[in-house]
Amino acid sequence: MAKPNLRKVALGCLGLLGLTIAVVVVLALMQPDSYTVSVTRDMSVPPEAIAPQVTDMEAWAAWNPWAEIDPNATLEFSDPTSGEGAWYTWKGNEDMGSGKMTIASIDGQRVSYDLEFIEPFEGLADVAIAWEAQGEGTEVTWSMEGQNNFGSKVASLFVDFQSAITKDFEDGLANLEAAASE
Repeated sequence: MAKPNLRKVALGCLGLLGLTIAVVVVLALMQPDSYTVSVTRDMSVPPEAIAPQVTDMEAWAAWNPWAEIDPNATLEFSDPTSGEGAWYTWKGNEDMGSGKMTIASIDGQRVSYDLEFIEPFEGLADVAIAWEAQGEGTEVTWSMEGQNNFGSKVASLFVDFQSAITKDFEDGLANLEAAASE
């Protein structure tokens, strides 16, 4: 039986690796340059119960769906903790990462936030929570949009971030409703 030429096998493996990398790069470049996630929930609380929960960063940190990822995360808050310019930072385990969220504006029944992800990946996003009376309750919409850098485009080939964020927003809105009911 003839021995395989080690050099040919190594070159074949390198060629296959190069082809795989090229396919991943091409597929990543085909991913969208931006993303938008938006989730709406009808809540059985009055509109005036929502504002205190979404304009105070300490209140936000208590109901946000990611608080459960690392109960020992380090949180830091601005003084004051509410109103335009208020912020909070978090630093948690590898699943939670670290970042900063700042209230960019409060306009009637809409709050806009600047969200900065620091770890495990860097990124910026524009986040908003808007609410309006619907019968005896309130319709609340939580949205986020941002740009996909090359790293997030590659990651999106392997992980469905859109579905994960949608699920987190659904959980967060349920938590918000519970907090606003207290």
